[in-house]
Amino acid sequence: MAEKVNAKNSNANTRTHLARDLGFIAAMSVGVGTMVGAGIFVLPGIVASKAGPAVLLSFATCGFISILIALCMAELSTGMPYAGGGYLFAVRAFGPLVGTVMGWALWLSLIFASAFYMIGFGYYMGDALGVSPTLVAVIMTVLLGLLNFVGARETGGTQSVIVGVLILVLITFVARAIFTVEPQRLTPFVPPEIGFSGVMITLPILFITFMGFAEISAISEEIRNPNRNLPLALVGSVVVVTIIYCAVVFCILGLRQYNDPNMANETVLMDLARQLMGRGGYILVLFGGILATVSSANASVMAASRISFAMGRDQLMPDWFNQIHSRFRTPYLSIAVTGGLTMVLLVILGGHLELLAEVAGFLSLVLYSLITLACIIMRHAKLDWYKPSFRTPGYPLVPVLGLMGCIFVMVNTSRATLIIGYLIVAASFVWYLLFLRKGTRLVGASNILLREKVINPLVVRAEEFIVARRGEFPTILVPLANPDTEQSLLKVSTALARRRRARLQLIHVVNVPLQTPLEAGRAAYEKRREEQKTLLDIASRHAAEQGVKARASAIVAHNVPSAILSVADVEQPDLVVMGWHGEIRRPRIQRTSVAGVLKVAKGNVVVLKTRGLGEVGRILVPISGGPHAKLGLKVASELAAEWGALVTALNSQVGRGPSAARSEFDRESIRLFRGVAEDFVRDTLDEVGVQAEMNVVMDTDIVRAIVRAAAEHDLIVMGASNEWTLRSWLFGSIPDKVADRAPASVLMVRSRE
Repeated sequence: MAEKVNAKNSNANTRTHLARDLGFIAAMSVGVGTMVGAGIFVLPGIVASKAGPAVLLSFATCGFISILIALCMAELSTGMPYAGGGYLFAVRAFGPLVGTVMGWALWLSLIFASAFYMIGFGYYMGDALGVSPTLVAVIMTVLLGLLNFVGARETGGTQSVIVGVLILVLITFVARAIFTVEPQRLTPFVPPEIGFSGVMITLPILFITFMGFAEISAISEEIRNPNRNLPLALVGSVVVVTIIYCAVVFCILGLRQYNDPNMANETVLMDLARQLMGRGGYILVLFGGILATVSSANASVMAASRISFAMGRDQLMPDWFNQIHSRFRTPYLSIAVTGGLTMVLLVILGGHLELLAEVAGFLSLVLYSLITLACIIMRHAKLDWYKPSFRTPGYPLVPVLGLMGCIFVMVNTSRATLIIGYLIVAASFVWYLLFLRKGTRLVGASNILLREKVINPLVVRAEEFIVARRGEFPTILVPLANPDTEQSLLKVSTALARRRRARLQLIHVVNVPLQTPLEAGRAAYEKRREEQKTLLDIASRHAAEQGVKARASAIVAHNVPSAILSVADVEQPDLVVMGWHGEIRRPRIQRTSVAGVLKVAKGNVVVLKTRGLGEVGRILVPISGGPHAKLGLKVASELAAEWGALVTALNSQVGRGPSAARSEFDRESIRLFRGVAEDFVRDTLDEVGVQAEMNVVMDTDIVRAIVRAAAEHDLIVMGASNEWTLRSWLFGSIPDKVADRAPASVLMVRSRE
């Protein structure tokens, strides 16, 4: 039996962290989806008229600089794999003063970008409806603000679908236009009347189209396998977008002369699509432009509200930025301020599209330049806690070139942009000196270094110790969600843990809406835990009282099954024990966390449908062969050994009921089938190594036979069904029906084999 654990310290092992739900494709979609937005649908004609065919060099240059920044950001992100992105890097590398300046710069850059995206949406809708672009943009900003306020959920693949549709629209345009391109329109490549100055003045305008890749680092704590997926997503998203941009602009320049009066038009892409493909092409690009601008604006509003929320939490902004709505669980004041400032910019600067793009790009470049510098500083500081799994190739040349590239683009911005940008940086500096220097909770690298040198190495060593002894002490993963099923679930899991000399990993997933930052959900949970005992606290105490070692973790996530599976990937448990409360109906189960885990989980899973699990004296195990039934026999045997219960192995044969005994031939058939069934049960028990009573019944309805036999038992342990047929989908599998009708609790077992 496992060593007795002190109940008073049962919650000492409880931790709260964020769920890693995002894979490579989802992470890359975040970057590509934010970049493939208003930039490529609105700016190509404007910048082509300013630089001529050499604007291709402008796009390629922006892409090259972005790749250099992405390589530096990948190292910082794997060295500091926590939510926050560039804002976090600045604080860790330079302290609270620079963190304040960068937080404000990042927040306002996203607001300017949102205004740019919205006015781009206004131009597309205005062209279709013949209304004012600014009016349309303001109305859409209000709608997006309301959408983020109520926290409307998206499905897990929504962002990937949007990205796929946008890329399909652009590829369709390129595939149709490439055969109509007139190469002579691209000569001379550098128009003599413009020169290379056209490239330099378009760089600051175009950089807004490459801002999205930084969003990937902001969610680094939510990415699975960040050592591999994070660098690939950062660099890959920039490369993909650069290729798409250059292909689209090449086709535009090959279809319309750069000095054509109609080139400097926000909707030139729609005009050319109508010219090539008629009304269908016009509608296709119109749909793509609307989807791109709205998607980018929504992502920017969400990201900006999260940044202001985080700054409110860190006391870099007023405390009320940190408030979460009691019903919708969203940072509603941050969303309201972000949306309000976006509308102010639309009203004041709605007619200055290039200025909005330049300011957003300038402010992001200030942050990017510090990121490249932070890469150099963190590498030379040689701090113990900074151990990036990805190292920037070509160091120190890559970060130095990235820094020089950022500075080169910034010095070529317009005077108005420089004035606005410098005023924002100066104002944030003054804000820190006047209001935050004495009150902020942010700390510099020295405090972080102390914590990481003393505390984190101990945690790492403890985790290494646990991993090293995992073979000696296997793990049983127990997701807890419903207080109604908790006692029965813990009764089963602690009994199995004692028998297997296993450790329990108790988890409780705190599910929050997509618009709510995971950090906000964590703060709300911790506050609630201070005020009252949580499900994990009660479960940890129960496990300790039963003499079972247990660790407890609260996971804040947007998707419950993904959170459970992410823990299972790390812990590699021998068994996952889950509870189900309510009716067993397929349409209802399909939408639950249980279904999500059962579909994807790689290990052994048991699901308990409890009807109050008191004293268990008799356990019924219906068997029909296969790995699920064999695992069910093992589990039943382990529970019986712990509880002193008797196990009955039941095999049900389909017969013709009372009418089957009318003739001697029928009676002989019954004896034959019963004998074969008894041999099958006996062989199965011998193979598994379990001793049990045997019972063979014949009935026209297998479910009815099992339910009748269950009347004399306290628990039914059943192997999962393999019935993935139309009949099962319409009427439910046998274990489902038994769980729904039986008077006793039912434990459904699914083997990994």
